[in-house]
Amino acid sequence: MQRILVAEDDPVLSMIYEITLTEAGFDVLLCQDGQEAFEALDRFAPDLVITDHSMPRMSGGELVSAVRKARPGAVTLMASACDARLLKADQHADARLEKPITPGRLLRTVRELEAAHIAA
Repeated sequence: MQRILVAEDDPVLSMIYEITLTEAGFDVLLCQDGQEAFEALDRFAPDLVITDHSMPRMSGGELVSAVRKARPGAVTLMASACDARLLKADQHADARLEKPITPGRLLRTVRELEAAHIAA
């Protein structure tokens, strides 16, 4: 798992994700919302998509559904404060990380997904 696409509309969180993941050796592309991330899927070909739930133009749940159809091998991580019970079943990501997110928790979760993806 080397290429990570991040859909996050909060510029501070985007910067934290980018610094944390880039310093860990990942190739990271930041997008400001789900629609921008969806449009970048083919061009960037991510192994992992990290998305916030509540974003303009396309929600994280809608992005997860679109990723499943467009790039079935990509892993998805929902990083959100949104209550998991409110998410539609077909829009559930492979993993969920509840905000607030620290760099350590983010990297640990990404590494766990990476290990699970390799083992599968």
